[in-house]
Amino acid sequence: MIPNYLAPTELAVTPTSIRRVLLLGNCMLNPWVDYLAAEHPEIEVRHSIFDYAEAVTSDGQDYDLRLVQLPLRTLYPEIAVMQNRYDDLDGYDRALRRAYHWIRALIGLIRSQSADCPTFFLNFLYPQQSQRLNRMLHDQVAEFKGGHVLDIEQVAATFGRHLVQDDAFWVFSHAGTISDYDFEQDVDRLEPEAPLSERYPRDITGFVRAAWGEAVAMLRTLQGTDRVKMICVDLDDTLWRGVLADAEDFDHHATEGAPLGFAEALMICRQRGIILAIVSKNDEARAAEILERIFQGRVRLDDFAIRKINWDPKPQNVATAIREANVLPESVVYIDDNPVERAAVKALLPDVRMLGAPHLDWRRILLWSPETQVAEITSESANRSDMVRAQVEREQDREGMTYADFLVELDLNVELGSITSTADPQFARALELVNKTNQFNTIGERWTEGQAASFLAGGGRWWGFRVRDRYTAYGLVGVLIQKASRIEQFVMSCRVFGLQVERAVLAALRELEPDIAEARLIETPKNGPCRDVYAQAGWTRDGEIWIAGPAQPPPAHVTVGVPERVTRG
Repeated sequence: MIPNYLAPTELAVTPTSIRRVLLLGNCMLNPWVDYLAAEHPEIEVRHSIFDYAEAVTSDGQDYDLRLVQLPLRTLYPEIAVMQNRYDDLDGYDRALRRAYHWIRALIGLIRSQSADCPTFFLNFLYPQQSQRLNRMLHDQVAEFKGGHVLDIEQVAATFGRHLVQDDAFWVFSHAGTISDYDFEQDVDRLEPEAPLSERYPRDITGFVRAAWGEAVAMLRTLQGTDRVKMICVDLDDTLWRGVLADAEDFDHHATEGAPLGFAEALMICRQRGIILAIVSKNDEARAAEILERIFQGRVRLDDFAIRKINWDPKPQNVATAIREANVLPESVVYIDDNPVERAAVKALLPDVRMLGAPHLDWRRILLWSPETQVAEITSESANRSDMVRAQVEREQDREGMTYADFLVELDLNVELGSITSTADPQFARALELVNKTNQFNTIGERWTEGQAASFLAGGGRWWGFRVRDRYTAYGLVGVLIQKASRIEQFVMSCRVFGLQVERAVLAALRELEPDIAEARLIETPKNGPCRDVYAQAGWTRDGEIWIAGPAQPPPAHVTVGVPERVTRG
């Protein structure tokens, strides 16, 4: 199997920091212990056998990740089904109802143990009644804050289950991997036999390596590590085959196969909230004509929020696209078939990530890399390309006006709302924003859902604000995190930089919460744009703490609304 096939690492920059892992389960997790000891000795691993209440009792350790294998033999024991007739459907339904009861009970037991770290539940390998059991597991884990399903069934299906799964030899409900664990019990047979490992091919280490890679990828996705925010693509021999501007005619071969698969991956990335840009040396009108003819509406020019189709140097065009999208170079991926052009862009923008040959890897990398995925697709993510296009239009209009006139004409509206629990419909977007924002992030910290739930349950508050102007509705673009009289963290999307939204929100929040007296601000290598946010509001600095000054009114060009459900602190 190709290394990192299921969880590509080509877009990874920052190493994943995992110090301690709890493995909670039985036979399936035994090989994980051996694998981690051999290939990741830097990770401290605790393996706890699942014996119900004792297995999940907190040992006081701070884990980075919990991996849980629910004991299938408890949920769906062979005694519940081995005497069933094939036509006794009620009997199988009774066994499944019993399994569902145990899934609820065991997940409830684990959920009752406080843990801020992500918890990944391994699902069950086919074949058996596990297809329905997996649906039951998904339903229950969906109610587990910080819980997620690690789909080892799909890992095994891709890897080759005949190299892994033990149900060709032992009971379905054993739910383990192939091993020689009972060979010693059969050494005195009349016809001596070789161990199972000598008779059947197996690759348990390879399977666990692939599954562990999936776990790391899930963790990177949840943490937003090295998240890709924009993909810049060339056209000729990249989005389509050949140099079509010079061709008198072309047919379906220009896109059929790998180009169409690559284009489909780009459209999926767009739905995940990644900005798409075209950077190509071409005539724009001709390129638009070709795009329409060969993709026939499957890919549209408007799917690309930024278009630099001209004869300017590509490094210059990529740099301009980055400025217009208001993202950092390290959050950008550039894809081009020409190694000279990639080298030129890399020379000017060394932090931009590159994808070149082989082009057959592009689709897999874009679809499966954790850096291009999000834990949840919010409406803001799905509409991000439209918002960026509106932002580019807004900035073009701004060039012909004074800054003051531009702000007045903008018709800027801000709506501030309180988020008091992780069940709030706005929470998913707020968490996404906190965990992916670098430039306007006053302390740079990331949060897990479990940490946020504990913070809110302890009296903390998250404030989210939405922005719209005469160009577009930008959705939820900012979060302030408050505990008692302190603003712990202030995060805002680059979409609304330069519009004085932050001043308006601070003024409105202080009116709602007059006891707010201070705020934290820790300088990071990337958060330059937010370092004067409190100074501009008239606050004074005392180390990492800013002390509030007299309350100020919001800027005159901003209208701030507060929903009725928000009450004063």
